Amino acid sequence: MLESLREKQLSWVLGNLRRYWSRNEDALSRLPIERTAATQDEPTPPLCEMVSLPDWARDLEADGGLAVPSHLIATGDAPVWRRVAWWDVVWWYLHGVAERQVEAAAGPIHSYSFRLHNWDHRFWDRAWVNRIALFARRWAARCEEVNEQTLFGPLPSAELIVTHDVDAIRKTAAIRLKQTAFHSFNALRALRQGRIGHALEKLWDGILFGVRPADYWCVDVIRQLEEAHGIRSHFNVYAGSTRRLPNLREFVFDPSYSPHGQRLRSTLQQLHSDGWTIGLHQSFDCFADVNRMNSERGRLEAALELPITSCRQHWLRFSWEETWKAQQSAGLQQDTTLGFNDRPGFRNGAALPWNPWDPETESPMQLTALPMVLMDSHVYDYNPIDADTRQRLIQHWVDEVRAVRGTATFIWHQRVLSSDYGWNDGFHELLSAITGVSQSSRHAA
Repeated sequence: MLESLREKQLSWVLGNLRRYWSRNEDALSRLPIERTAATQDEPTPPLCEMVSLPDWARDLEADGGLAVPSHLIATGDAPVWRRVAWWDVVWWYLHGVAERQVEAAAGPIHSYSFRLHNWDHRFWDRAWVNRIALFARRWAARCEEVNEQTLFGPLPSAELIVTHDVDAIRKTAAIRLKQTAFHSFNALRALRQGRIGHALEKLWDGILFGVRPADYWCVDVIRQLEEAHGIRSHFNVYAGSTRRLPNLREFVFDPSYSPHGQRLRSTLQQLHSDGWTIGLHQSFDCFADVNRMNSERGRLEAALELPITSCRQHWLRFSWEETWKAQQSAGLQQDTTLGFNDRPGFRNGAALPWNPWDPETESPMQLTALPMVLMDSHVYDYNPIDADTRQRLIQHWVDEVRAVRGTATFIWHQRVLSSDYGWNDGFHELLSAITGVSQSSRHAA
């Protein structure tokens, strides 16, 4: 029974990596790869070892090797790369094994990496799963003494998907409260770090944000810029509340607009008609409630008269155990939630679409998950940096997805092109990095 489950898991691993081998998958199964005991305990936080690859695969490394959890390396005299249980490593990353262990003990971290105390951040810095797939492909071709492309077919093209979470289309009292509080938090953090000048700057930003007016309708500007770059992005939209008066929690955390508003409704319908994707942005407390999620999807479909099959959870509220199951049961087919609120990176080491594993049925889910790698607030709010550093950071994450021929999503919130935020330059840099179009073209848009 146990061996049968492990074979199912291996099939799941190979199936999720199938973009790297359109044929002859059996050649991967024949690789002399170690398998670990299914019941083996692992340390928390997990320990990371950078494993060097043989000379013929050295170009597939990053930062000195491939990041592997130490407990998945067998003992012995063979070179370390020969002793790694590579398929178990992919399972460990894709299934979020270590995070699931944390969630089982203390509940969901809701996408805040700082709640994973003392974790080695190297696990999140690269698309390790994709690099392992590229390594396995090359290794198998060498074993079969056949050219890679001849054996497995061509490598896939990278897919870099721009997304916009529509949290607000006008400036409300709740937004003034939330962002002023966020600026105050950053001011206190800077003060604790001894950066008095930066603390005063953030405090002043919070005061200004609370009192000045601003226009948050930026959809038309986004469309114009994306058309100039040949991009069709995803807009994730709130379904509106069924309450006449929201309770305090909804007032603070949920968007305050309705998709029935004529301007928003007609704009989204036109975007959909012209090739943009419209998805659901669930309410704050709707990360594990299938009935509420199904109701919100239905309300958005009715308001826009469009099919809604994709989503991202508001505030990246997420549970490994509950969220994907609820989404699938609510009729959703694609989710782009998995990422971190407080830092960029590959939360499960992957830049690819995959079908999560359902432990209850011991089979793949029908729902497809896509990773979120970079968000506007990563380079403006959580880790404010100068313009040159920001541009290099954006380029780094785009380059990693492209280098591994992967797929990933990037968030730029709809409202942040307004005067309140002024995060326009970062958005131009993201579009230019993705398309290779010179930033000078932005002045013509």
